[in-house]
Amino acid sequence: MAQRERKTPGIHTGIHIRMRLAVILLAACLAVGSALAYGLGAFGTRPSARPATSANGSASPKATAASVVIPTKAQIMAGSGKYFGVAAANVPWQAAARAKIATSAGVSPNMAEYFVNWTKDFDPQPIVNAYAQGMLPVLSWQPFAGGTARHTSAHAPAYTLKSIIDGAHDAYITRFAASVKGVKWPVAIRFAHEMNGDWYPWSEGVNGNTAGQYAEAWRHVHDLFQKAGALNVIWVWSPNIVRSATTPMKRLYPGDRYVDWIGLSAYEVSERTTAQLLDPTLKQLRAFTAKPLLLTELGGQPGSNKAAWTADFLGWLARQPNVLGFVWFEYTYTQGAGTDWGFDADPATLSAFRKGIRTLTLARRLS
Repeated sequence: MAQRERKTPGIHTGIHIRMRLAVILLAACLAVGSALAYGLGAFGTRPSARPATSANGSASPKATAASVVIPTKAQIMAGSGKYFGVAAANVPWQAAARAKIATSAGVSPNMAEYFVNWTKDFDPQPIVNAYAQGMLPVLSWQPFAGGTARHTSAHAPAYTLKSIIDGAHDAYITRFAASVKGVKWPVAIRFAHEMNGDWYPWSEGVNGNTAGQYAEAWRHVHDLFQKAGALNVIWVWSPNIVRSATTPMKRLYPGDRYVDWIGLSAYEVSERTTAQLLDPTLKQLRAFTAKPLLLTELGGQPGSNKAAWTADFLGWLARQPNVLGFVWFEYTYTQGAGTDWGFDADPATLSAFRKGIRTLTLARRLS
């Protein structure tokens, strides 16, 4: 589903990034050490146990760096329990934004998703903040300059798939990868999502893109990260659910070697149950990969069925061992979303969510 451009704070480049990264990493070690000491770490679920933060919501040091153990990608991948993630305004930049969601849900989110366009270099601060707040960061990395509120354009001639394959963006990608490596913490990167639709310029059949180019572009980007030594990336390949005449997903898949998790954008608009919403897509996916699934954008359309669908979804999730969890899209219409998809948009849906989320065993920090 097409979404608005997600804004990210401006950052510096070149030597300023390297200097800033060194300072942030030191603060991260101290701040996340505090989070671990409080029993949160990367996978905390208790809303009352929160790391200390500064006035602007950034992590502040409260413990010694010696207490910090940075989890490896392998440890994250081997974890158990479900992810309750959010994509929401000011998350993960401001701890107060996460705390507000935790209060509404009755439990703290343990995953934070945010969006970065290719006009921005890598900023380590959201990664540091996410871990300090007990959340695994998911960076949706969008290879274009962005759109406007509630509108994206599939026309972006500077960002064709061929331009990626041919190396026109290699300097930017390599610089981004080197910075990701430098932050050390595992980062889930959801590159060029919803590629089976026609609303983004990285989809085949639009913007001059042709069949086979998406998977080739994915492999090219992945290989540049490998060459840069950015081995702390969890690669998330994330199509949209199949609703109409979309590009066949199998043709877009780069191969299990290049993917760690399958993501999926899934918004309930008229479906009565989760099975109606997801089964056709899952049937296609499971024909070519058994990789674990993460619902990387999820929400329900306002209406009389939203509360019942929310309850059905959380019950369904509890029965799915190969589904890692979900990221609920908490942006509102006034914040640029197409509608109010949030689980807290009305009292009945919020009640259903709070009841259902308590039945799940959520992913906890590494011990």
